[in-house]
Amino acid sequence: MLLRNTIGNRLVASIGFMALLTISVSLIAVVNWENLNTQVNTIIEKNMPTLRVSYQLERNTAGLQAALNMLSNNTDPILHAELKQNITTKLEQISAAIKEAANLKFYPAIKAEHETLLTDISAYVGLLYRRNTHMYSLAQTENAIKWLHQDLVDELTPLRQEVEWQVTRMLPNAINTEAITDVMAEFSFIQSITIKENELHQLVQEIIQQRKNRDLGNAFYFIGYKTEEISKMSQNLNHYPSTISYRQLLQELITLVEPKGVLEEQLRLDVELHNAIRLYEGQIQTRLEYQEELIQAMVEQENASLKQLNEQTNHSIKISNIVLFGVVLLSIFLTVTLSIYLVGRGIVKRLNMLSQDLYSVANNQLNANIQVTGNDEIGMLGDNLRYFCRQMQEMQQSNALNLINNTQASIITCDLDGVVESVNPSAQALFNYDASPVKHTIWTLFSDNMQQRLQALFANTSPLLSNRACNLTLMHSHSGDNKLYLRLDFRLFKQGNNDKVIVTMTDITEQENAARWLENMVREKTQSLTNRNRQLKAEVEDRKRVEADLRATQDDLIQAAKMAVVGQTMTSLAHELNQPLSAISTHVFATKMAINKENYTQLPVSLEKIDNLTSRMGRIISTLRSFSKKQSANSSLTAVDIQASFHQAMLIVESRAKVQKTTISSQLNSPLNALADQVQLEQVLVNLLVNSCDAVAGSERREITICDLNSKDNLIRIAVSDSGGGFAAGIIEKLFTPFTTTKDVGLGLGLSICRSIMTRFDGDIFLASNLQGGAMVVLELNRYDNE
Repeated sequence: MLLRNTIGNRLVASIGFMALLTISVSLIAVVNWENLNTQVNTIIEKNMPTLRVSYQLERNTAGLQAALNMLSNNTDPILHAELKQNITTKLEQISAAIKEAANLKFYPAIKAEHETLLTDISAYVGLLYRRNTHMYSLAQTENAIKWLHQDLVDELTPLRQEVEWQVTRMLPNAINTEAITDVMAEFSFIQSITIKENELHQLVQEIIQQRKNRDLGNAFYFIGYKTEEISKMSQNLNHYPSTISYRQLLQELITLVEPKGVLEEQLRLDVELHNAIRLYEGQIQTRLEYQEELIQAMVEQENASLKQLNEQTNHSIKISNIVLFGVVLLSIFLTVTLSIYLVGRGIVKRLNMLSQDLYSVANNQLNANIQVTGNDEIGMLGDNLRYFCRQMQEMQQSNALNLINNTQASIITCDLDGVVESVNPSAQALFNYDASPVKHTIWTLFSDNMQQRLQALFANTSPLLSNRACNLTLMHSHSGDNKLYLRLDFRLFKQGNNDKVIVTMTDITEQENAARWLENMVREKTQSLTNRNRQLKAEVEDRKRVEADLRATQDDLIQAAKMAVVGQTMTSLAHELNQPLSAISTHVFATKMAINKENYTQLPVSLEKIDNLTSRMGRIISTLRSFSKKQSANSSLTAVDIQASFHQAMLIVESRAKVQKTTISSQLNSPLNALADQVQLEQVLVNLLVNSCDAVAGSERREITICDLNSKDNLIRIAVSDSGGGFAAGIIEKLFTPFTTTKDVGLGLGLSICRSIMTRFDGDIFLASNLQGGAMVVLELNRYDNE
C-alpha cells in the first residue's frame, strides 16, 4: 500500500506541476492575443476605410477612363446617350466614394478637383455629341457629292454616243470636212470636261480625307478655280438639248463644293470640333492624373501608418515570444528531469519490459524469457506470467501428441534437417515404420527415385523454408506391386523457440486414376471434334459457293427482267425518238435555207429548238442505259429520293403510255427519302408501271396513279394503282410465285423479282384493290434517317 501510494504521489505531483506550466503559457498567449486584437481593431476602424475609399476611387476612376475612351471612339449618335449614362453612373460612384472620405486630410483637394472634372466632362460630352451629329451630316454631303459625280458620268455617256454617231454618219461621205472637224472638237471638249470633273471630284475627296492636316482656305481657293474652269467649259454645251440635266447636276456639285459653300462650312466646323475635343481630352486627362496622384498620396500615408502599427505589433510579439520561449524551456527541462528520474527508478522501463513479455506470450511464444523481476506489484506480475507460460507449454505438448496419434491421417513430424521425430500409427502402417531408437530421415521412407525430390525441400533456398509451406505429389509402392499416389503437405510450426516441420499425407490414388482416365477421354473427344470441325468448314465453303451462284443467278434474272421491260417498251421508245429526229431534220433543213438566203434572224430560235430536242433524246437514252445496266445485289444501300426515281421510271414508260393513251399521275408532294438502291428501286417502279399499263390497255378509262399512304412513322408506303379490272381472287396468292402470270406474253418473274428486291431493302410489297376495283400494289420502305 505504501509502495503504491508513493508511485501515485509522484505521478500526481508531476502532472500538477505540468498543468501549472500549461496555465502560465495560456495566460501569456491570452495577453498577447488581446494586444493583437486591439491593433487589428485599430486597422479596421481607421486604416481600412481609407484604403477602401482609395480602392473605390481608383477603380471608378479607371472605369471612368474606359467609359470616356468608349464615348470618344463612338460615332453613332443613337449609342451616345447610353455611353453618356454610363459616364454619369461612374461620376456618381466617384462622388459617393469622395463623400465617404469627408474626414480625411485630402478631402477638400479631391472634392474641388472632382467638381472641376465634372464641368469639363459635361462640356466634353456635349462636344462629342455635336461631333457625331456633324459627322453624320458630313457623311450625307460626301455621299451626295459621290452620287452627283456618278450621275454626271452617266449623263455624259449618251452625249458622247450622240457625237460618235455624228462622226460615224459623216465619215463615209467625207463631203463637209469643216463639219467633221467641229464634231471632233466637240468630242474632244466633252472628254476634257470629263477629265476636269474627275480631277475636281478627286480633289474634293482628298480634302475631305485630309481636312485636319491641310489649310482649308487655300484648298477651297483651288477648288473655286477648278469649279470656275468647269463652269466656263460647260457653257459650250448649251446648244445640246440633252445636256440640260448634265448642266443642272454640275451646278448642284459646284454649289456644294465651291468656296464658302456647304462642304467648306461643314469641314471647318468638323476641324473646330476636333480641336476643341482634343483640348478637353488633355484637360480631363490632366485632372484624372492629378486625382490619381492625390489618391496615391492618401494610400502612401495610410501605408506609413500601417507600417508604424506593424512595427509596434512586431515589438509586442517579440517580447511575448521571449517569455513563451522561456516558459517552454523550463517546462521541457522539468519534463526531462522527471522522465529521467522515473526511468531511473525503473517504473516505466519495467512496465515496457512487461508489455513486451505479454506481447510475446500473446503471439504463442510460450518459451520466451520473462525479464521482469522484483518484489513489487510489477515483479509479481512477471512471476505469474512465467507460471502461466509453463502451464501452457505442458498443455500444448499433451494436446499435440493426442491429436497426432488419434487422427486417421498419416502425419510425420521432423526437424529442419529432415530427421523424423514422431510418426503416428497411420503413418507407421503406411511405411512399415519400425519405432527403433535409430533416427531416420523422411526421404528414406520412400523409394530411391523419390528421395532426391524430398531432400531438395529441406535445402536453404527451398519453397518450404521461404514460404513456410509447400505440397508435393509422389508415387509410393506399398505391399509389393500395389502403387499409391500420396499428396504430401509440408508446414512449418513453432515448437518452443525452434521451427519444426509437420507432414500430412493424403491418399489420392483414386483421384489420380480418375484424372488420367479423364485426360484420355478428353484427348479422344478433342480429336473427334477436330475432325468434325474440318467437315463443317468444308460444308460452309460449299454453302458459300452455292450462295454466290444463287446471287449470280438472281442478278441474271433481274437483268433478264430489265431487258424484257426494255424490249416491251422499245417500240414506243423508237417512236418517241423518231419524232425528235424528224423535227431536228426539219429544223436543220430550215436553217440551211435561211443561211442560203442570208436570213440569220431565226437561226438562234432554230438552234435552241434543236438543242432542246437533242437534250430530250439524251435524257431518254441516258435513263434507258442506266436502267439496262446490270446491278449487283451486293451494292450498298443509300438515301434515294422516291420522286426522282419515279421521274426516271416515267422516262422509260412514258412513250408507251402515250401510245396507248394512258394517264400516269403522281401525288407525291413532300420529299421522301428511303434507304434503298436507286437503280433497283427504279426497276421495281418500271415493272409496276408496265404491269399497270398492261392492265388498263383494254379499259375505256386508262389511268395510273402513284401516291403516298400514311408515311408519318419510320416507314414509307407508296401505292401504285390503276383503273383496270383488278386481281382475280384465284390467282392473287400465286402472283409472287415465279413463272406465274396473267398475261398472254411474259415469264411471270416481274413481281417475284420485285419482292426479292424489296426484301433486300428490308421492306415489303403487298397486293390490294382500290375503291374503284382496280389493282393496287403497295411498297413499304424504311425511311432514311440522316442522323
